[in-house]
Amino acid sequence: MSSLYFAVGGLVAGRFLELCAAARRASSLIAAWSAAERGRLFLWTPVAIGAGAAWYFTLRAEPPPLAAPALTVVAATVSVLSARMRLLAGAVALVALGFAVADWRAERVAAPQISRELSPRTATGTLIAIDEAPALRRLIISLETVEGLAPHELPARARLTWRGKAFDALPGDLLSFRAGLSPPPAPAIPGGFDHGRQLYFQRIGVLGYVVSPPVVLARPQTPAGKARSAIENARLALTRRILAAAPGDGGALVAASITGKRAAISPEAQAHLRDSGLAHLVAISGLNMALATGIVFFTVRFLAALIPAVALRYPVKKWAAVAALLVGVLYLLISGGDWSAERAFIMTSIFFIAILFDRRAFTLRNIAIAALVILMISPEAVIHPGFQMSFAAVTALIAAYEWQAQRLDPDRSFTLFARARRYVAGLVATDVGASTATGPFAIYHFNRAALFGLPANVVSIPIVGFWMMPAAMIALILLPLGLDEPLWRLAAAGAEAVLWIGRRVSSWPNAVQTFPQWPPGALAALTLGGLWLCLQAGHWRLAGLVALPLAAIMIAAAQPADLFVSEDGANAAIVLRDGAAPALALYHPGKDKFEARAWKEEIGTDADAAPTRAVAEIGRCDPAGCVARVNNRTIAISEDPLSLRDDCARADLVVALYPVARRQTEACRTTLVDRRAAWEGGALAVWLGPGGTRIVSVADFRANRPWAGASTPTAGATYKSSTGSQ
Repeated sequence: MSSLYFAVGGLVAGRFLELCAAARRASSLIAAWSAAERGRLFLWTPVAIGAGAAWYFTLRAEPPPLAAPALTVVAATVSVLSARMRLLAGAVALVALGFAVADWRAERVAAPQISRELSPRTATGTLIAIDEAPALRRLIISLETVEGLAPHELPARARLTWRGKAFDALPGDLLSFRAGLSPPPAPAIPGGFDHGRQLYFQRIGVLGYVVSPPVVLARPQTPAGKARSAIENARLALTRRILAAAPGDGGALVAASITGKRAAISPEAQAHLRDSGLAHLVAISGLNMALATGIVFFTVRFLAALIPAVALRYPVKKWAAVAALLVGVLYLLISGGDWSAERAFIMTSIFFIAILFDRRAFTLRNIAIAALVILMISPEAVIHPGFQMSFAAVTALIAAYEWQAQRLDPDRSFTLFARARRYVAGLVATDVGASTATGPFAIYHFNRAALFGLPANVVSIPIVGFWMMPAAMIALILLPLGLDEPLWRLAAAGAEAVLWIGRRVSSWPNAVQTFPQWPPGALAALTLGGLWLCLQAGHWRLAGLVALPLAAIMIAAAQPADLFVSEDGANAAIVLRDGAAPALALYHPGKDKFEARAWKEEIGTDADAAPTRAVAEIGRCDPAGCVARVNNRTIAISEDPLSLRDDCARADLVVALYPVARRQTEACRTTLVDRRAAWEGGALAVWLGPGGTRIVSVADFRANRPWAGASTPTAGATYKSSTGSQ
């Protein structure tokens, strides 16, 4: 028996020694990988800062003002003094810094918002910007007075619509006008896109419509105001010149690519571009900036090389880089300078500055620096889909090309056919990489994905790169000579070809796939996994793929609400799940078209193509309301207080489209949602589960944040639920 014990003990000891040796080898391997990654730690700086900023926007209430700065200082001090804690403390300091910058930014842009709709009244303000569409003008106005509002109630800016023809004002003019005003909108769905938050960071506290021709008043401007007005006037004049030379959607697409003003593109053309995967061509992106600066760089260098005396004596490559930088600055100013344009400008600037100093530009560092600059200036960009998709695409592409560059065959062929083949392969790889990287963000924010973006982009991008943008750049060069009109028409012809491709591809069967709303955690997991896959260099970068099953589990576990109630409490919609795809039945199909569209997108139906059904089609209705049996639950929608007692007795959920007295609410034995709950909490979403009914309001997400405004509903709106009053 003792020999058996010795044999087993020896076997266990051997296995233990083998495990120890394997652990040492794994430790050595991880240490080697860590040493290789040490030079890439900077790439995670904007990720940590962005995480801190995103954390700030998820809060339900404002944090203590000095908490984040104090944590930043303490963590930074620990990282400096302790070598063992340097990495962890440094990461905490960066996250706290992003949080503090977002908090400071929200405080710095704070401005009043009106709390109720105001009938047309006289107001004055300075015109900041104009975006012109065929049938209307969208105006951004810096307000100075509004009839009936005290100075401390006056919003900083207003976004107004003018549908009249008589309009002679230009940016910089002081205007007097009459306008109907309304507060910024709350989300149509709890947790949905918060348009009011986006307007808050633009200091826009009121929306509305102008009802009489604005009158221009004379007033001197400050030098800074004159400079801003001059830039905006140049953008407006250039847009009008392009549209005059090339009317229609082709000219509008060219104007959008040059000046960033997109209002002139028809809704039909925008839908075709979106559904064909070509919507990115409307934005001032890296493609536009690279083409604009690259054309100038190579043109200047080529022309200088034609003169041997100049090319041999002077640094013509640096001259070309300076010219490209100047064009990049002008392009950034004339395009309006949104986040994608800023990112593209910063990256191209680093590239050309590296040429000036005879240094090699590190491309992933370029994107990290660009993200860092934008997040420190505008931390709210981290939750904006444009910022997320722009940086996701370029990060994935740069990481992929860096990986591929290490595996290039030095003896590869450079014949014309081989170059053409590599160009096409590069286009395909670029589109696949960009689509894969931006797909999760498009699905999360827009609940849809274009399935045929690959063929559309493979054909369209060469048209943009070799036809539309070069013609537009030459037109800009010839603009001072007045010879630009034929070139604008040529560029618009290329844009029309792109639009034709968009129309054809978007008309293909199943061109668009819609999705129900993803949970935020799924997008966070995919983002972190994708960043790990792109920013790490060792084999352990493949650990980022773990995000795929993790996100899939969260998406599968999520379920859209069973019922929605509008913000004013006057309409409701029931989610139907008895078919191949979820559908929506509205109590008032003709009302609240904006909210109905948001509800359709939330459950994963095509807001444009899916028909709008009525509750009357699925239930029993009379003048007092409707009763429907949905998902094995009885839902009653009541419009008559006299029917409330019967509805409470027979339904699992009662939606009263009128305020209910407290004594009636307490007498109802089932879940009751009345109009007052919507007034108090904003739009509502209701889940009918086996464990009870869960009701969530917009206010439960917005709570007491500064962008919620004075009209914000209060969290915890009163309604009776099967899980208790909330």
